[in-house]
Formats: sequence, C-alpha cells, structure tokens
Amino acid sequence: MAKQLTQHKSTGFTVVEIVIVILVLSVISVTAMSRFTSENAFVGFVVRDQIISQARRAQQGSFGRSNISMVFTPNVDGTATVEVLEASAALSSVTVSINSLTITGDRDVTDSCDTTAGSSVSNANPFVLTFGELGDLVGNSGVVGAASFGSPPTKAVRFCVNEDISYSVCISPAGFAYAGNCDV
Repeated sequence: MAKQLTQHKSTGFTVVEIVIVILVLSVISVTAMSRFTSENAFVGFVVRDQIISQARRAQQGSFGRSNISMVFTPNVDGTATVEVLEASAALSSVTVSINSLTITGDRDVTDSCDTTAGSSVSNANPFVLTFGELGDLVGNSGVVGAASFGSPPTKAVRFCVNEDISYSVCISPAGFAYAGNCDV
C-alpha cells in the first residue's frame, strides 16, 4: 500500500505577520496619541526646569560676589527671557516659550498656586530676584506689592506655570531653587 500524501491548507496568521501588524499599530497609535495630548504639558516642565537652572546659576554666581540678579522678562512674541545678571552684564541667558502659558510668582507658601491679591507677577512685567554674597535672597522687584516680600525676604518665592503645583518652582529665603511646593 502506498501512502498517499495529502496537503492541508493553513488558514491562520504566521508569527511574522502578527508582529508586523503589532508594530504598525503601535506606530499609528503613538502618532495619533501625540495629536491628542497637550503640548503645554511638556512646555510647562521645560519652563519649570529652566527657571530652576537659572536660579541655581544665580545663587552659585553670587557666592562671594556683589549682588547677582535673576530676571524673568516676558516678551511680546510668546517667549520669556530668564537672565542671570551681574550689574548689567549677562552671565547666563535662556529664552523659553510661554505661549499659551501663564506664569505667576508669589511669596505665599500655601498648598496651591493661587496668588494672593497684591503679591503676584504675571506675563506683563519682569520679575527680578536678587541674591546676596552668601547665595541668599536679598530682594526682589517688578512685582505688585514687592515691599510685602520684605528685605531680605523672610518667605520663599514661588513661580507657578499655569497655576499647576507640579510645575511650580520654589526659591527658599536661603536662595535654593527646587521643583514643587514651597515647604518653608
């Protein structure tokens, strides 16, 4: 008896075909998700980190020197310039996009980024923090009610981006800048 070979036709997918489909779907989903997420979420973190970086640069530059200032200046083109100045010479400067972001600064150390009337700065005015020879905050200007900060400030200064606590920057009276809510 001769064995008769029969051929069976397979109707399923191969592993290679399934892997290719998964890869194509993942690329499409990543592209589609980027269209639905907000660009401001990423920009908020960049602005926060740039403010921290410049504040730390100002504090480090002030040790043993004359007063060093960090100046946050909103521009009309939707950007802001954050500079570290010694007298009028720029030691460091960075421009960040604040288009569609709201930047506020206050001296309150509450658990939210809501500003107190008379103690905030908005995108309209420059905000200046001055660091002393010991790296601590010795003054500020460019804010409504700046006298309420005291000289030297006895409370922390906070920058908030879009009134979101996760984007906030706290600068302690000792001059140290860090992300998050002020705990001093």
